[in-house]
Amino acid sequence: MKEETLARQTMAGPVRAPRAEAKREPTEAELHSLLEGKIPAKMLQTEKMAALGQLVSGIAHELNNPLTAIMGYTQLLLGRGLAPGPLSEARKVYHEAERARRIVKNLLYFARENRPEQTRVDLNEIVERTLALRSYELKVENIVVECELALDLPRTMADPYQLQQVVLNLAINAEQALLEGRGYGRVRIRTEHLARARGDRLLLEVSDDGPGIPREIAWRIFDPFFTTKPAGVGTGLGLSIVYGIVHQHGGEVTFESQPGSGAKFSVELPVVSAAAMEERENMPAQDSDPAHAALTGRILVVEDEPTVGQLMTDVLQEEGHEVEAVLDSQEGLTRLSRSRFDLVICDLRMPRLDGPAFYEALVRGGSAMQRRILFVTGDTATPRTPEFLARHDLPCLAKPFLVEELKLAVHRALERSQKDEDADDNAGDAPPPPKSRSAHKGA
Repeated sequence: MKEETLARQTMAGPVRAPRAEAKREPTEAELHSLLEGKIPAKMLQTEKMAALGQLVSGIAHELNNPLTAIMGYTQLLLGRGLAPGPLSEARKVYHEAERARRIVKNLLYFARENRPEQTRVDLNEIVERTLALRSYELKVENIVVECELALDLPRTMADPYQLQQVVLNLAINAEQALLEGRGYGRVRIRTEHLARARGDRLLLEVSDDGPGIPREIAWRIFDPFFTTKPAGVGTGLGLSIVYGIVHQHGGEVTFESQPGSGAKFSVELPVVSAAAMEERENMPAQDSDPAHAALTGRILVVEDEPTVGQLMTDVLQEEGHEVEAVLDSQEGLTRLSRSRFDLVICDLRMPRLDGPAFYEALVRGGSAMQRRILFVTGDTATPRTPEFLARHDLPCLAKPFLVEELKLAVHRALERSQKDEDADDNAGDAPPPPKSRSAHKGA
């Protein structure tokens, strides 16, 4: 009965996915509504999505560790000259693990609370580029796309890749609705510059003339993993990812639908000028090439997941590094106090003593290893992770990582520690700088 009531409230007008708002005292009308037991659908949705975000973040973190090991060891197998049969099977394992990795990444789009990477973007350009990706599929499926892009649309500060994901997910959602209906139809995409009391906004509308959204499921469409498709078709993450990305950008997403008359999704985003935000450099930094200036050194791995720790040990030993691994961070501190290392790789989330506490212990002890540390983590959704790393200017590798990503991250960390060593005039008791690979092998 409660679900039916909520569905009626939802379909009465445009349905708004919750938007972050400043805390305030409830109005008299809101208090009256609460006292009568008429809790607004938006309030219920906000609390539900916040709880789901926390749950999703925890699930993603738990999945990242086994995925790291599966993908890593499969990559090692693929590089060892297997016979055709086992090679084909190993490739299948790797491709399925990569698929799971993408699902986890999409989950984190929904759950992530930290600010997206911002640069100046043109929403019209993003729409055109995204539609180009789907042009062939739409043509063969007899779906006509109409675009009405505003010429006066201002640029805004946003993450272009995340906004492309929003446009793509909404377009695919409309496409699938048409295919599940009569098998063909029309999708209309429109942009507009809106002048609102709270500031200029960008509007993105994606509508279709399909069967519409049934009233009984309207209140669930932003839930992760909710789907009306058959088992094995889709993940049920498309609209929840849209909600998460729009929410991160300070916007809101709404939809209108009448069964049999199609559906229209509307995304409003704030127009943020470069003057209001320090614009980041768009030119990517040139990556160091480990093949030309490979460094090796003595590395301590502090990782409470045994399989992940062993994977890092195996990969780095193959690269010529001398590696020790411990499962306990307290033991890691003991090893660092007794032996010299060029680099320590430490997990951020561990029992007893977590990564930040491990780092603070190095700082308190005046250890030079505080500048020779690389963190790894599967917890990229909670804001405390990027805040800690940014505050101390510390490098981090996100799980699940590829073998090549681990090698490059270690190379960069050793390169960084070598530069710090060269710049330090008082490094009398610090570990020697990392050796070149040829020197290491010749020792």
